[in-house]
Amino acid sequence: MNETYLVTGGSGLIGGYVVKALVEGGSDVVVFDVKPPSAKMQWLLEPVWDKVTFVEGSVSDDFPSLLQTCKEYGVEKVFHAAAIFRGRYEREHMYYSFHVTLDGMLHVCEAARILNLGRVVFAGTNVEYIHLYQDETQDALTETEGMFNPTRGVSTYAASKMAATIIGMCYWHTTGVDWVSARFTRVWGFGSKSETSRNERIIENAVDGIPTTLPRDGDQKRNNCYIKDLTRGVLRALDVEEEKLQQRVFNLGGADEISDRETVAIIRELIPEAKIQVTGGGVHRRPIDSTAAREQLGWEPQWDLRSAVKDYIATYTAFKKSGYATNSGK
Repeated sequence: MNETYLVTGGSGLIGGYVVKALVEGGSDVVVFDVKPPSAKMQWLLEPVWDKVTFVEGSVSDDFPSLLQTCKEYGVEKVFHAAAIFRGRYEREHMYYSFHVTLDGMLHVCEAARILNLGRVVFAGTNVEYIHLYQDETQDALTETEGMFNPTRGVSTYAASKMAATIIGMCYWHTTGVDWVSARFTRVWGFGSKSETSRNERIIENAVDGIPTTLPRDGDQKRNNCYIKDLTRGVLRALDVEEEKLQQRVFNLGGADEISDRETVAIIRELIPEAKIQVTGGGVHRRPIDSTAAREQLGWEPQWDLRSAVKDYIATYTAFKKSGYATNSGK
């Protein structure tokens, strides 16, 4: 029997790909978001969108609507991806950024408790780890790594995600809500926001013949997870049997630790006429250990960087030929 999933933030990059995969797998999906998908995500979701129920609403501001949506459509599981992911905005609007992330988590967990929903998967992030860079240690980051250091500050985004994780863990421990965090590294793929894209901007500019300059940190190695790998990981987190879980937080990292310079080298091989300047420097981020995800979720990354870049080029080229590209300004 097919299950019904609620995806908060289902109009965005991560939520949208999960929505598409769930519908293609035969599930019923309800998207709960403050706005419809962007032109790129509309194009990507077009084959399945007529099978999706879209409810316009704020997970942080309208708990009654969230609760009613879950009741009305018989929601059984939730992927909670709604978030603000815009660095400058979060710095300038700290109160609202915390409100969206923390009240959003509280509302989702409370709805799960009241309605006795099944699995709730949270879109976490590796920036929750306080010691993220190799200037302190080169050891791989495991899920038991600390999130707090009394001598160091953190960004608004990192702090809000840390606090949301603690809320989720508390609901699981105290009330029995079946809560899991899928903790991502740098996620990239077609459909990302312009403010947060990096690999995406380089590739699209190369396809369009637009020069690109990367002003800093071109040699910094960090883990990149292609969106199609990440989507598979979220699906496994949603559906794996509870008895297989020995923990509640899972790293989902890509296959390699990659620098912008290495990414650019692959793009130049595939698009020889690409004009890209890379500035050196940058402290490497620590590698991500996804052993627990492999052993307990049955997931591991399948896309290497070269294959992912080729896939992105093909996807973007197809998008450019569509009417949606005209609407998006491309």
